[in-house]
Amino acid sequence: MIDKNYILTREDRRGALILVLLFSVTGSSWGKHPCAPRFDSAISKGHADWLTDHCEAKLSTFHLICSGGFHDKWDTGSEGVRILTLCRWPDKTIDPEEILQKFPSLQSLIILDSDLTHLKNPFPSNATELQSVKFNGTKLEVLPNDAFSQLPSLRILDLRHNSLSLMNEHALMAPSIQEVYLMGNEWKCVSEMSWILNMENDSVASRVVDRDKLMCSVPYYDRPLVPVVEIITELEEECLKTDCQCVLSYVGRRTLGAANQKELMAFASVNCSSRGLTEMPDFLPKNTSTLYLSKNQIHDLTPLLKNPIYKEVIDIYLDDNNIESISLLEGSYWLDHFRALSLRGNRLTDLPPYALENALQQNGHAASIFLGKNPWRCDCHFTPGFQDLLSRHPSLFKDVNEITCSKVENDENSEKTIRELSRTAICTSPADEYWLQPLDILNVVLASMIIFVLGKLLYDYWTFKRTGKLPWIVAKIP
Repeated sequence: MIDKNYILTREDRRGALILVLLFSVTGSSWGKHPCAPRFDSAISKGHADWLTDHCEAKLSTFHLICSGGFHDKWDTGSEGVRILTLCRWPDKTIDPEEILQKFPSLQSLIILDSDLTHLKNPFPSNATELQSVKFNGTKLEVLPNDAFSQLPSLRILDLRHNSLSLMNEHALMAPSIQEVYLMGNEWKCVSEMSWILNMENDSVASRVVDRDKLMCSVPYYDRPLVPVVEIITELEEECLKTDCQCVLSYVGRRTLGAANQKELMAFASVNCSSRGLTEMPDFLPKNTSTLYLSKNQIHDLTPLLKNPIYKEVIDIYLDDNNIESISLLEGSYWLDHFRALSLRGNRLTDLPPYALENALQQNGHAASIFLGKNPWRCDCHFTPGFQDLLSRHPSLFKDVNEITCSKVENDENSEKTIRELSRTAICTSPADEYWLQPLDILNVVLASMIIFVLGKLLYDYWTFKRTGKLPWIVAKIP
């Protein structure tokens, strides 16, 4: 039983009762617990020593509150304590088995505002009267899978406001468990948390009272855990139907209707690179917004036109494939709505600059285009228009310094950066600088004849004015 030397005055008992009542009302609100009371000065007067390391017993409630570990007689324990509150536990770990050996009649164990991170051992099976366990405001990071499984009478498990990030459902199992509280932790929203989706009658998730209040940590910060885990689980299931790797890259919010209701928007990244694909996939998981298809043998972009799953894919990376043309994308929905297009290292020799220019005028989301390391044709027909396109959108073409002419022997423009070529270099071949072409010879001959005729006409006119004689050919004409 509790030592009679710890019997309190009426005012102390009144203060203790208020503490217990407030704690029961605020639950695990660890900013308002017996370790840090916030009461009227008349009630809390004389209790400033709560911030020091000591133990105090509340005889009326069989409640022992210790700050900074066990002190004085309480270091050896007591059979009379029913409620044990430990504040500011001094160690990083705590051993439930050792505590319950000291206090075998415990019905409620409360650990608050402490730096402990782990349990040394699971709770022992001989703690037959323990009905409630609370860890609030600690740095508890992980629980053993069988932490509470041997407690026959445990009904309430409160793990709010700790540092838990992952939880196995087995760690929350107990024969008589009825209520589990988990909010206020930094949960990782990953497939390992998919047990939270199982709401069957006997499931652990069905006993999580604050299930809808659980929130994700980074990278889905401040997003509700349950719908995000649903999205991740569905994504992983659908990804098994492909030969790709799938990752949920971002979860956003959007407002719906006049009621300003929030709806989650998911954006998934699917990587099908280096899979030996000869065609673009016919199926992609739901919410795919970014698709990597680099280092395959793809040559046909028709699925961007005909397969509706690609309407939601706004970023496509098709580097190092066998694509020879993008002309078929002219006027397409996808070209008017894409955000990123990468075609590096393909077989492109030209493209319709006007079609791409029209698409960019319609598309307010385009952010990056990569066209480097293709064998671009550099001639007077294609290159000037291509240069104009590159110069009008300098921030859009991210690898403009790698957009070069194809490698051609004895060609001065071979592998030169297209943006830096002069029009003279493009439209004049080296042979033109040293040799006259047949058409040029004909032009010279015709020009010479015209000059000769005009000169003869002027000469005849001058002779007629001076001598009055007509030209010989005119005189012979009948």
